[in-house]
Amino acid sequence: MTATLAATFAATGCIRGRLPPREFYRLTRADSLPAGPRPNGGPPPLDASIAVSAYDTPGIYASGGIAYRVGATQYGVYPSREWAIPLGEMLGALTETTLRERGLSTGRITFDPPPGRSEQYVWRGAVREFDEVDGVASVSASVALTAQLVRVADDSIVWSGSAHEVEPVRETRSMSAVVAALSAAASRALARLADSASAALRRSPAAGAQPR
Repeated sequence: MTATLAATFAATGCIRGRLPPREFYRLTRADSLPAGPRPNGGPPPLDASIAVSAYDTPGIYASGGIAYRVGATQYGVYPSREWAIPLGEMLGALTETTLRERGLSTGRITFDPPPGRSEQYVWRGAVREFDEVDGVASVSASVALTAQLVRVADDSIVWSGSAHEVEPVRETRSMSAVVAALSAAASRALARLADSASAALRRSPAAGAQPR
């Protein structure tokens, strides 16, 4: 899939008076990920509930269309290839699963908990890159995310981190292959963030302690 093809779609719609049919996609979790760190088989570093918020999606990432980048500075959005669910919500749901499986806490972990329920921590994330990248000789998926774990009782950040992952696109003219590559890169990035938070809390257990 290339940015040139996206431009061709747009031009075709203008000339013939119709646009190509809209296609909708969603992220999936990677089938296999590296094992998470669990020193000496110890328990999770937190024994508390965590609410996962939808990720902040600035600029074109909030448009609903799948974004592409040509080189380092030229961006665009496919006119008829869209996310079926807002990108920030899909990442939030994937984070819920990832934090459970990576063993961050023994407590409840919930994406977008119902109103009136208060959790002890909040996981807040943001998208920095979520692009199909069209290079000179190859196409890849680039995902960069940041996240914070915030203790609700005193509104303090007990951990923050970032992760950047790149995955090659095997079939460059297939949007399904692009989404699969974005899914794989996002899954690895979320696993890295969860493992980073876990490792930091193990090194400094007091950071995760509830204030009296």
